[in-house]
Amino acid sequence: MTGNKSRCLNSISQVLLTLLILHCLQCHSRPHSYDSKPLLEISKEIFKYSDIAQRIINLAVYGKAEVMVVESFEELKKRASEAKGKIVVYNQPFVSYGETVAYRASGASEAAKVGAVASLIRSVTPFSINSPHTGWQWYQPGVPQIPTACITVEDAQMMARMARRGQRIVLRLTMGAQTLPDVDSYNTVAEITGSKHPEQVGEFK
Repeated sequence: MTGNKSRCLNSISQVLLTLLILHCLQCHSRPHSYDSKPLLEISKEIFKYSDIAQRIINLAVYGKAEVMVVESFEELKKRASEAKGKIVVYNQPFVSYGETVAYRASGASEAAKVGAVASLIRSVTPFSINSPHTGWQWYQPGVPQIPTACITVEDAQMMARMARRGQRIVLRLTMGAQTLPDVDSYNTVAEITGSKHPEQVGEFK
């Protein structure tokens, strides 16, 4: 979970209070443990293209390097000789979440196999409003663990256009993340007793 613990608990309290005001509801909270991570505002600088400045999300990328934009793992393999020492930007088209999320899950390891120093993944979504997504990813055993992050659909498409025009893109990425100890939170549950079949229970999420 990202964000501030006290704000999280305040939000839960507000939800519980609202539910209690609705007299037809019975509600309670159940302890729940989650991973806590601070949400950082990340800066990105594209050199020699000074009028563009966007955000990237909160992971740990250090230094600067030239960018190589690809649209698939197949293209990455075909251009493997170009990837060494570069930041691989995946501008993969969205097909479905189940299929496209593979780039976020294993994109870093696939890029590391061909010598990349970092990877940036186009957010896994069919629609974007300049909003980078967060989510899980994993490293393959025996493969160097390079930094990775998601960027907005708009940023990925922009860099793809720049690359097609033959422009050299250099990114300097300053990113930070840390894993904090687990903290307690709550799953909030509200019950509405039915008038026709009060003995039956249904669950909605």
